[in-house]
Amino acid sequence: MRFRTRLVVAITATTFVTLAGAFAAVSYAVNRSNEHQLDDALSAEAHEEAYEASQLGGTELAISDRPGPFANDLGPLTKYGVIFAADGTVLASTPTFDAPTCHVPPFASIRRTAGVPFDTWCGREHLRAILVPVPSHKNTVLLLAAPRTDLDGDAAFLWHAVLTALGISIAWSLAVSTWLVRRLTRDHRRIASIARLVVAGDLSARVHTQTVDSEMAQLARDIDTMIEHLASLVTLQQRFVANAAHELQTPVTTLYTDLQQALRKPRDRDGYRAAIGEALEDTRRLKHLVQELLLFLKASKEHRPPTLFAARELVQGALDAVSRLTTEHGVVISVHADDVMIEGQRDSLERMLRNLLENAIRHSPVGGDVRVRVADVDGGVRIAVVDHGAGVSEEDRPRLFEAFYRNPRSRAIAPEGAGLGLGIAREIARAHGGDVLLGPASHERGAEFVVELPRPSSAGLSGS
Repeated sequence: MRFRTRLVVAITATTFVTLAGAFAAVSYAVNRSNEHQLDDALSAEAHEEAYEASQLGGTELAISDRPGPFANDLGPLTKYGVIFAADGTVLASTPTFDAPTCHVPPFASIRRTAGVPFDTWCGREHLRAILVPVPSHKNTVLLLAAPRTDLDGDAAFLWHAVLTALGISIAWSLAVSTWLVRRLTRDHRRIASIARLVVAGDLSARVHTQTVDSEMAQLARDIDTMIEHLASLVTLQQRFVANAAHELQTPVTTLYTDLQQALRKPRDRDGYRAAIGEALEDTRRLKHLVQELLLFLKASKEHRPPTLFAARELVQGALDAVSRLTTEHGVVISVHADDVMIEGQRDSLERMLRNLLENAIRHSPVGGDVRVRVADVDGGVRIAVVDHGAGVSEEDRPRLFEAFYRNPRSRAIAPEGAGLGLGIAREIARAHGGDVLLGPASHERGAEFVVELPRPSSAGLSGS
């Protein structure tokens, strides 16, 4: 059963139970009120008739069998009366008990508490009766009864009216609840249809619902944001796969060509050695690219126990790793580091800083300088790597950390690179709760990359 159907059924059932209970209570109250009115009139009339019978010697009735308000206080109802002696002998009765189908009932069958009204039958006539003692005549009682026809008719009419009203109310409730549920779940259906489109691969689908329900509107916005983020991730994944395939294709094709050329014609020992050397170099480039790919994929997923170490040690480890590249490019690196501690995976963070230094060195002019600054700032540690190269153009800034992205200048400077260094650095920083950001554009030449890392936890500091 669908959610909407269950909701409509639940609302209708609740309405039915509530209305049925209310109508039943009202009907019962009305019937009891009418019955009490009849009982009060019957009791008053019975005591009056008993007093009159007492005045007549206790063996005669003064009740007229003519209906109408002038006959007695009960009004137009037909009266049934009988006087019983102590042994149940009938001393007097009204002519209404002489009908072919209605006779005086045996006293034993109607023995009740005096003064308490009760129901009884006289043939097919449903009566409301009461027993009262006849004054001054011990053990002599008067039975006075009146038909319940009008009372029962009113009760039946009331029940029919209640059932009719209940049926109309339920039908109306069903119609209103169906309309209301359809209206309230309209946005749910919209969201469900968009979800099915997304599952089918349509990442351009959006909810874009217009509703006065603030919670539903917020849900729609959150879902649209989620779809946009998902679409971005899928686009990045597709671009990553395409770029990875392209980057792998070049060394694989070169390796295949070198090996094919080596086997195409006979060679001497030196010729084969040269061909194998070229193939080995291609293999080395391929291995380096695969290692970079694996490092990029693992950078944000590695979870090892962190250690606490000085920021100066981190910088020195990265400087040692790039010392050869620094010498080759004739670049001077200056360091200014505050005495701060860093908590994390030291080898990964050294790789992050090494990638930033390699990028700065390669883009610096010969004889240029690279500055490294480590500072203790509010909320954490900031490491800045500044070079004086050509800088970053406005077109390159949005895609600078994207995997495999390299502009023509980068390809010319480092043709062996894969365009993963900055992306790996950012993923490592984010895995440590920080980030790598490109500093604001400056009128001076060069670029500034800023690493932001969180302050070590109190547990880590106490453990040191």
